[in-house]
Amino acid sequence: MLAMRLATTVYGGDGEAALSAAGVASGFAQVYAVPAPRGDTIVVTAAVADAHGWRKGRAAPLTFEDGRTRRSRVTAVVDDSMPYQVFLPRDLVRDHDPSALADVAYRTTPAPTPTRLLAGLRADEVSVEAYAASDDAEEDRLVWIFTLMLVAVSAGYTVIAVASTLLTATAGRVRDFRVLRLSGATPPQVLLALVAETCCVVTLGAALGLAAAAPALFGTVHGLREELGLPVESSLAWPWLTAVVTSCLLLGTMATVLPARGALRRMRRA
Repeated sequence: MLAMRLATTVYGGDGEAALSAAGVASGFAQVYAVPAPRGDTIVVTAAVADAHGWRKGRAAPLTFEDGRTRRSRVTAVVDDSMPYQVFLPRDLVRDHDPSALADVAYRTTPAPTPTRLLAGLRADEVSVEAYAASDDAEEDRLVWIFTLMLVAVSAGYTVIAVASTLLTATAGRVRDFRVLRLSGATPPQVLLALVAETCCVVTLGAALGLAAAAPALFGTVHGLREELGLPVESSLAWPWLTAVVTSCLLLGTMATVLPARGALRRMRRA
């Protein structure tokens, strides 16, 4: 037996707010452990009930896609984790919205779905775990893209700031280079000293940055652990962190060595 949901939109409340709705049949009770709506009854989520003042046993006016309005009695108020805001009888949705389509079907019997039926529906049968994982995978992909964009922007500004600072500092140290040369240091030794300074600056900056971010990270982890009541562990993307620090080190070295090398060449000619 398959339990299907006919996705549609209804409009309710004083402001005729658009509400996501689904037409369900008897299999709804087996899937969600909530009595399926029948006749002129509906099931709504807690957020919708609070927003429109609907209570269990009271009538709620709903306008359908065909423009007709009817009052339906609320038989149950469910939590907001449900995939739709309003659940109506399947036949009622089909009467008011003939174009409504089923986005997903649930098998409510242990027996596997016949292959011919799946071919006729042009559908694939997946386990509950695989279906939940697919939703989580899509959400994780979007979060990963957002995180990557945020890291790219932050790292880009950081690299530019480090390179600009070191370039400015190097350009103002021509007199120091001249003192080192007069003290007997060769050009490679001067450049090597500058590279060592750059490594110290980048390493110190990375350490201070981690120290500044650590309290916020551990505070977030602790807050999530207390809020969710689940074990939440802190995690750092070490490959990305290493790549950012390495990029800063390379660009900082270039910003230091290149102008210093030019200054040492001009000293040699003079």
